[in-house]
Amino acid sequence: MSGALHSAVVLLAGLIAASVMVSGLFWFGFDAVAALRDRSLSTLPEAGLISDLGIFLMATAAIAAASAAWKRNDLPLATLALFCCLFAIDDVLLIHEAMGPWEVAAFALYGLLALIVFALFSKAAGRPSWPICVAIAVFEVSVSVDLLWEQLVALLQVSSDAKGVLLRLGIVFEDVPIFGGIFVLASYAIGEPFWETRSKNAPPPPVLLIRASGHECEPALRID
Repeated sequence: MSGALHSAVVLLAGLIAASVMVSGLFWFGFDAVAALRDRSLSTLPEAGLISDLGIFLMATAAIAAASAAWKRNDLPLATLALFCCLFAIDDVLLIHEAMGPWEVAAFALYGLLALIVFALFSKAAGRPSWPICVAIAVFEVSVSVDLLWEQLVALLQVSSDAKGVLLRLGIVFEDVPIFGGIFVLASYAIGEPFWETRSKNAPPPPVLLIRASGHECEPALRID
């Protein structure tokens, strides 16, 4: 499959997985919103269930990318490991939530780092790195919901109960795309060789030729 199609399929799998978990929790009477948020924000037993899974995937992606970067001396993978590590730490410590009006600056910093990761992988591949591109796109959707949803709900002329429902729905719209993006990055960092994003630029193997000279043969090495 092409990089774009592969990335879309993996993203869809992540979004479906998150949606199934949210729907299943809601169906069985659990608080799906609490499961999406950090466990420190609620005392419910299901609090942080999906959030912790996302943190685990991002931490695993960081370790996998860092290990591969160390073995290959690979700058793109090292930068991806840094991004995944910062993302996981932010989710654990709720850093950007605690920054108040400076939250936008934190998003800008993460966005800049994500663009650097995209540029490095794209340069190494000689074409756009679709997994990174897809992850950035869904993270942008999540950030937009985070920054704008509450303001949009405040403008609506509806009851306070309806606003409460809409605000909780906004959390779902914010965190489900995040899980999809995490799923893409984790699958890419862990199974990066299978995506074949850089194989097009890999140098060809040496070709061994046999040059006949009378009745004898001598090897000649040629690099195509």
